[in-house]
This record gives sequence, structure tokens and C-alpha cells, in this order.
Amino acid sequence: MTVQIRCHYDVLSVPRDADAATIKKAHRKAALMHHPDKNVNKSEEEQSASVAEFKLIQAAYECLSDPVERKWYDEHRDMILRGGLHGSGEEVNDGSTFLYDVMPYQFAGCYDGYDDSHPDNFYSIYNEVFSKIFQGEKDGYISEGNIDAEKMSNFHLSEVSLGNSTSAWENVLAFYSSWEGFTSCLSYAWADDYHLDDIREAPNRKIRRLMEEENKKKRKAAKIERVEEVVALVRFVKKRDPRVREQREKACREQALREVERKKEAKQRQKDLLAAKEEWRVEAERTMAEQEAADLSAGRVRLADLDSDDDYDYGGKRGGRKKGRRKGKSKRGNNDVMQNEELDAEITSVAEVNSTIASGNNETGEDDQEDFDEKNIDCGVSSVLPGSDSLDGEAIVTDNVGELCNGVDNVELASDGSTSQESSEEEEPDSWRCECCRKDFKSHKQFENHEKSKKHKEMLKKYEKKFQKEALRDMMDELEG
Repeated sequence: MTVQIRCHYDVLSVPRDADAATIKKAHRKAALMHHPDKNVNKSEEEQSASVAEFKLIQAAYECLSDPVERKWYDEHRDMILRGGLHGSGEEVNDGSTFLYDVMPYQFAGCYDGYDDSHPDNFYSIYNEVFSKIFQGEKDGYISEGNIDAEKMSNFHLSEVSLGNSTSAWENVLAFYSSWEGFTSCLSYAWADDYHLDDIREAPNRKIRRLMEEENKKKRKAAKIERVEEVVALVRFVKKRDPRVREQREKACREQALREVERKKEAKQRQKDLLAAKEEWRVEAERTMAEQEAADLSAGRVRLADLDSDDDYDYGGKRGGRKKGRRKGKSKRGNNDVMQNEELDAEITSVAEVNSTIASGNNETGEDDQEDFDEKNIDCGVSSVLPGSDSLDGEAIVTDNVGELCNGVDNVELASDGSTSQESSEEEEPDSWRCECCRKDFKSHKQFENHEKSKKHKEMLKKYEKKFQKEALRDMMDELEG
């Protein structure tokens, strides 16, 4: 099939410096004009011409829409257009017949479809091109004096083939992997500026070396240029290979499916984690409830279940005791009103006892009063009120705190003003109570330790002052009355 090579910019009717938007707009306009479905009413020749033009439009847009391929095309445009008709077999590169001209094949019009039954299909054309490229490398290698072609650095290229539309993907992948790493095994001696006779006739050694270095640079540049041409052809073919497109689309679909599956698994793992946490929480609550029931049945009490108002120091770190005292203080503040009301009732009863004692002393004399004072001192704390001189120097007991703290059960007043404490042998009580601090204790040892605590002593002094003030107020009221 013979097709004249045309410039891509001329096919789309755009300038060479056109931007991507202009190229896209021109492609759309030309494609609508020459699309086969738009020319069904024309003759067969016109339809064939429209189909061929439509293929060129598609190939031109495919090349110019890719920035990398467009850059390479701009750099080699003149060389591609000078290639003329593909398959001409003309000698190139200064008479060297070993380098097969690949420029004409970087043109989508060089093949006709992808049908294997067509003689000029995609696979048959490029199978022949790559075979001729390798054959040129082999001929050049042998012409340079080498005998064994298997020692060529790129001999492995003969073992792979482009195949056809039914080839396995493994074979296709091996073909492109081998040719994308193409390197030439030729010496490129024809690119030398100085031949062997010129080097021998050099006037001195320095000039000979300069000539040799210049030749090496020329050979290296020619080799790089040839490698770039072949690799660019491989990229061109791979981009238009339908098998590669199909595999790429398949990989994208598989990647999308894997992503969906990954998200689904992540969501399921999150659900399982939440379910495990909930199961653990329920199991922990059940275990804690069983442990609490077992503790209660065994008579054990946790520290957290004790009275939070208990300020007694049971040991532990200093910081914990301070924190406990602060918490106790804040909680006790909420109960001050209720405690004050109870204390007022007790103070009133004590004031009545003191008034009875005072009247009894006036009748029975100082001997009974002294005896009564001694007994009250044994039970509590006595104090002489200010202003007792106005009462003939007689001391009046105003505090009965000892009775409250030591757990005295009953105090009876005799008709003659004397008091007696009931001493009955009783069994040891189940609990001990400090009325001053209004706390209960489960053992006598705890009660004794509490009495020795600093907090108890402070509360005792506090209530002593309260009792003194209340007693003084009652006495002043009696004197005024």
C-alpha cells in the first residue's frame, strides 16, 4: 500500500505553533466533515477517500495531542517528510545500507487496519520493519570483521516477535520490553570526519589524538541518534497497539475493583472492631457485676464504696491524702446546715442540764456542787465562763463534749442535783460513733485511731467554742430575765 506522507499540521489545517485548544477544535471540525457516517450518500470512491482522510485526521490528532510525541515530531518533521514513500529501500545516513530508515513508519497511514487477513495490516507491516532493523544490525556487525553473530549485544532481539492480534500478552510484553531497551552494536565508522589515511598523515601525535577524539564524538552522536529513532518507533507502535490498549484498560478495571474491595474490607474491619469493642464492654460490665456480688457475699468492701466524708488518714501517698481531704471538705460544706441544726438541739439540752445543776447547787451547797463538777469533768471538758464573779465565784460546767465523744449512754439527774452514770455490762457494739464528727466505725481500733487524728481534734476544739458561746448566751439571757 502506497500512501503519501503528509504533515499533521496540514491535515488539521492548523499552524505549527497552535495551542492544544485550537488543535482540539480543528480536529472536531475535520472529523465531523469526513466521518464515514456523514458521507453515506456519496459514491464509493468518495466514501473511500473520506475514510482514508478520517484515518489521517485521527492519527494527526493522536500525535499532536500528546506533548511528548508532538515535541519529537517537531524535531524530526522535516526528516519524516523527506522519507517519501515508505518501503523505498533507499540508502540513508551517508551511504550506509545497514541502518534501515524508520522515519516513514512513524506515520499512521503506513498500515491499513488491524485485521490479520489484510496484507498491509498493523502487525504485518511492523513485524517486517523490526525484522529489517535487526537484520541491518546483524549485517553491519559481521561486516566489521565479527564472525559469530550470537555474540552481538542485541542478539536477543531475534528471539521476540510482534506477533498478531491473537498473540499471548506475555509474548507481547516481552517484545516491547526488549525493544524499548534497544542499543546498537555497530561501530558507526562511516560517521568519522577523519579517515585512517588522514590520521596517519597528521604532523604530530597531539593532532592524531585530537582527530581520534573527534571521530569518537561523531560515532557516539550517530549511535545515540540511531537509538533514539528506533526507541521512538517502538513508542509509536506501542501506543497504537490495540493489545496494549486492551491490557491497559483491563488493568484500570482491575485496579478499580481492587480499590472497591479494599474500601469494602476496610469498612467491614471497622464494623468488626466496633462489634468487638461493644462485646468487650458488655463482658467487662458482667465480670465487674459478678465480682461486686462476690465481694458483697464475702463481706469485703472496696475503698470506693466507703463513706466519702471520712477524712481519716488510712495511709497511702501524701498527694492522695491531700486530694481526699479536699474532696471531703467540699462535700462536708454541703452538710453544714443540717449539722448546725443538730448541734443547736444538743446545745439546748446541755444548757438545760447546766441550769438544773445551777439551781441544785443553790439548794444543796458547795459540797454537792464540787462532787458534781468532778463527775462532769470526768465525762467532758469544763470551763469557767467569764463573768463568774457575779455568780459568787461558782464555776459552771458548760461543755459536755466528753460525753458525746466517749459514747456515754445515759446521764441521770437526781432530785437532789447529783448525777450518776449507768454502768451496765453490755456486749461489744457492732459499730462505734463519734458524735462530734458524726462518723461511724466498724471496729474499736478504727475509733481509737480516729480520736488521735488531727481532724478530730480540730473538730473537738471547734465544738467546744460553740458550746461555750451558746452556754454564755443562755446564762446572759437568764441574768437579764
